[in-house]
Amino acid sequence: MKSLYTITFIFLLGVLKINASPGTYYNGIDSNQTCSNLKTALMNLISNDHHLNYGDIDDYYNRTDLKPAEFPFTGSIVVERYCSEIPTGLDSCNFRYNDMTPGVRSFCFTGGTAAAYCICFAKEHVFPSSWFDDSTLMRTDMHYLWPADSKANNDKSNFPLGYVRPTATSTSYNGTKVGRSDAARNYGYIGAKDTLVSNNNNIYNKVFEPIDSFKGDFARAYLYLATRYGNRIANWKNLDPIGSMVISNTSYTGLEPWILQLCVQWHKQDRPSAFEIKRNDSVFAIQGNRNPYIDFPAWVEKAYGLNGSGICLPTAIRTNKTLEFTTFPNPANNTINIQFSGSTISDKNAVIEINDLIGQAILQQNIVLNKETQSVDISNLAKGIYILNIKNAGQNNVVRFVKQ
Repeated sequence: MKSLYTITFIFLLGVLKINASPGTYYNGIDSNQTCSNLKTALMNLISNDHHLNYGDIDDYYNRTDLKPAEFPFTGSIVVERYCSEIPTGLDSCNFRYNDMTPGVRSFCFTGGTAAAYCICFAKEHVFPSSWFDDSTLMRTDMHYLWPADSKANNDKSNFPLGYVRPTATSTSYNGTKVGRSDAARNYGYIGAKDTLVSNNNNIYNKVFEPIDSFKGDFARAYLYLATRYGNRIANWKNLDPIGSMVISNTSYTGLEPWILQLCVQWHKQDRPSAFEIKRNDSVFAIQGNRNPYIDFPAWVEKAYGLNGSGICLPTAIRTNKTLEFTTFPNPANNTINIQFSGSTISDKNAVIEINDLIGQAILQQNIVLNKETQSVDISNLAKGIYILNIKNAGQNNVVRFVKQ
């Protein structure tokens, strides 16, 4: 157990500053940048951090990873995404924070690996530590250092994220799987050959598949690391046989195409939850930096290209209007109307373009500026925020609107 002084200090910190929202944190970021320019700008921002000592991190999970226990239990329990947390039902383990009472499921104080699920939890690097140079900086980053059931952590080993084939070699209580890679769903990744087996021609290492509710959480941890350590990740390419199949020697992306595309896919299908957002705030209060892809999910494709392709998208357009017009209704359902002022009306050609927040053109419509009101059918657009741009005489005329 830690000293009374340490416990008191941690308690006071928790009282004074439990979490912190982004505030002005991103004010220096020009979000009109894309691809490597945006990724570099984010790297420079989030690299200004200060980490805890590795042994002290256990004492901070009460600030980052607790939630109220579910009935009939009381108090608080650790949010553990590898085995215990079941979003659609009662959690399986109910791990308690820093409690050494005999029989209570808590941190693995005695070390070693538990022989079964739900015995104790440990600190787990989402991005395996064997893949990077084991410096204090990378080893102590709480953005990807999470509580994990001890046995589930051991099952995961240093395998990468991925879809598991229908027959898994292990499945935890909440449905997390470990097993052979489903290459058809993992963008061609068949697994790294197992160098520990003498006849390894047909023996491949496995992948780790979290449940759907947490796929985005794990993906954003990978993307955060590739951004935060973007100036050194390429140097880790050949440190580990499995890691070499994940880490790219291309400094821009930092990740091989298959895993980058998978992470972007998982990020898009499982958006940040309230817990993940709160945890990001809490780590910010402790460590001084944030995961920008939790705060601004659209920045993932702005930084890494559409669907993680690495192909740059057009630079986003700054809000600007040289034509006099208004849009209504906003929010809109099936139609958005553009009302031009009398001074704008002419017989000149223009183009109405609707873009998503990463600058990708979703819809285009040619018009002639010869009447006061133009209507655009947006019934096929998904709900969200869009940019409407009227291109005329070489000028962009931009406003935002909401499709509901």
